[in-house]
Amino acid sequence: MHCENSLNLQRFWCKMNIKSLLNLTIDLIRKPNATTSALSSDAKGFRALLKEVAIPYFLAIIVAEYIGHVMFGTYMFKDSLLFIINELVPRLALLIVSGAAFTLLLNEVLHHYSLPQKLIRSFYIVTYSFIPIFVTSILSGLLPKLAPLFNLCGLYSYYLLWCMLKAEYSDMDSKKFRNITITVIAIMVLLHWALVGCNNLIFN
Repeated sequence: MHCENSLNLQRFWCKMNIKSLLNLTIDLIRKPNATTSALSSDAKGFRALLKEVAIPYFLAIIVAEYIGHVMFGTYMFKDSLLFIINELVPRLALLIVSGAAFTLLLNEVLHHYSLPQKLIRSFYIVTYSFIPIFVTSILSGLLPKLAPLFNLCGLYSYYLLWCMLKAEYSDMDSKKFRNITITVIAIMVLLHWALVGCNNLIFN
């Protein structure tokens, strides 16, 4: 039984393929247009996206948050439970709820403009567009005092969203594409600040 569990765990980590994810992250930042064009022909399912993108980044955020708070004296090792309640739960809740809300929002906007859309493709676009936010969450966790600066860098996600939509609907009329992207990004920015406000009210 122990061997079987170990084998399953090994398979899980292999599927996450951290090195490939790191290379993809670098490519998205350095050459977003070419990388998003390549991603548009990919057809990963929900479970694959969770294993290969979301879960590795969530684990990295948890570790970074813990190390940063211990290094800078916010919490000691004995305060692990306080750290989980006060810092980790709010951060992960915001990321998860934002991802779900943005996916539903994008799906509805695409449906409104009569574009081919599936919920899994909307989740796919949002997940990869969120990668800069995942990266900045890791850096903010390691260096909490620089969090405002890193959070500004997370705005790059909206440019990636624009690139992802452009790659996904490459044959779309330019005026229609502009209307869709402006609508999506504007609503997402407003929704993001609303979610941040609700998160602060609930957890603070």
